[in-house]
Amino acid sequence: MNTTNKPQGIDNNPASTGWIILVLDEHFNQREFVFGDPKVTGRQIAHEAGFRPTDEIIILQQLKDGGMEEVRLEELVDLKASGVERFFAMTGDRTYRFIVDGLRLEWPREQLTGEAIRKLALRDENFEVLQELEDTPDRVIEEDEVASLQGGGTENFKTRRAERLITVFYGEHAHEMPRGVYTAELLREEFKVEEGYVLALIAADGSFEELKPSQKLRLKKGMKFVSYAPCGQSS
Repeated sequence: MNTTNKPQGIDNNPASTGWIILVLDEHFNQREFVFGDPKVTGRQIAHEAGFRPTDEIIILQQLKDGGMEEVRLEELVDLKASGVERFFAMTGDRTYRFIVDGLRLEWPREQLTGEAIRKLALRDENFEVLQELEDTPDRVIEEDEVASLQGGGTENFKTRRAERLITVFYGEHAHEMPRGVYTAELLREEFKVEEGYVLALIAADGSFEELKPSQKLRLKKGMKFVSYAPCGQSS
């Protein structure tokens, strides 16, 4: 099983195609570019990616070991190494350093979601991210949860293979379900919610958050749900 996001099935072949690079934005959308010269500058990469000379641009190169480092705009990068080089290009004026699984990474935003950290660590959806803390147990950073990189020191994270099944609660009943994103309709079917009743997520403060038709929700371990008649009578 492939557990990384490394490009598959693409090889640099300068004799016929030139030197191929992949350039990703902060949302991990990627585009492929081909250069005729194996040595390019960060500015050339930024230009190909559509940035203007007046933009404040950060170019990051993902190294062969998975780590990342910034490429200055006038710095030359040698594309002769085997395999396709992978870069990130986005606006910004500084980077924040952090560590995942021992890899030193950089990112030009103060915050990152668990999903983004996982992808930067080249892990697929079978893995989850934990933030390593000094005085308290390590905590899981959910896919849609935001982690700050602005701490006093370098933030440390690690990944581990996630449990395939998680337990959520509907009323007093536990339901073991595969982790992932569910629509309100799929949850209603799983919980066998009575027709016409409202299905709601019980928030941390005890309030009810009604699930709207077609609404999507990423299940997290320990989530609690309840249903009730539209008039407010609990089921």
